[in-house]
Amino acid sequence: MGCRKDRSATKALISGLIGIIFFLIMLIIFRWIAVSISSRLFSGFVDLLYANAALIIIFSVLFMFGDIFATFAFPFNLPFPLFNAAASVLLISFIMSIMGFIDSFYALGIGSSLQFVKLILYPLAFAVVLIAGYISIFYRKPEERNSDTNHQASIQSCEREEQKTSSPSWEEIGNEFRQTVFDFFHRIRDELTRK
Repeated sequence: MGCRKDRSATKALISGLIGIIFFLIMLIIFRWIAVSISSRLFSGFVDLLYANAALIIIFSVLFMFGDIFATFAFPFNLPFPLFNAAASVLLISFIMSIMGFIDSFYALGIGSSLQFVKLILYPLAFAVVLIAGYISIFYRKPEERNSDTNHQASIQSCEREEQKTSSPSWEEIGNEFRQTVFDFFHRIRDELTRK
């Protein structure tokens, strides 16, 4: 049975970085489109994205760290609900900014109620995401926890096995070469003595 390393933490890191890079590229493209066309709504939306770019990158990084920690076995996965809860609050803050932009553009008159909604949603979202994250950690089936532990142990044994087999030292190469030369001349000698 061959060894296969778990790359899900690496995948979480790569996908998070790709998402952030994609957002920055789209932001540049949107700015170019906003300059090219004369749409007050689109230009205002692009200005909103630029104003909240740091916020978007921060909650994206927090979600990425949450995904990375979620791939680890217990107890190393304990920080992931904290990262996700903090990122959820920042995401709701960005959504509230979008709602405020829509309200200012279309004069919906919901600006005063948005402040009240923020006071409720921020702590509620943080608590719900945090509790849900810890429930997902502690209420897993025991066999799943054991399989995580066994999986981590098999990964470590595979890494040790690869370290032994992947890069031989020069001394081992020299010994192999000497043995090959010795076998070659030994076989020639055996052939000559038979004749």
